[in-house]
Amino acid sequence: MEAYSPIAHGEALKNPAIVKMAEKYGVSAAQLCIRYVLQLGAVALPKTADPAHMESNADVDFVISEEDMETLKNMERIANYGDFSAFPVFSGKPLA
Repeated sequence: MEAYSPIAHGEALKNPAIVKMAEKYGVSAAQLCIRYVLQLGAVALPKTADPAHMESNADVDFVISEEDMETLKNMERIANYGDFSAFPVFSGKPLA
């Protein structure tokens, strides 16, 4: 299983709870999101053209506690992906 855009096209980076949890681990919100996806057993496919972000995205050698994983799993779903809400996978509309 793959996780395309594990940072939800940047929308997850705006979530104060994710930002606060990332600070707890001493990582960026993007790193927390990528690590979350990996701990779920999926392949994370973050997209960036910035070499510094690529390096940071790969630096996820930490473990999110089970309690924090449950918190992340049960967070309120992102309702609006901005320009990316048109994609059927995010819009809640059927694919066919």
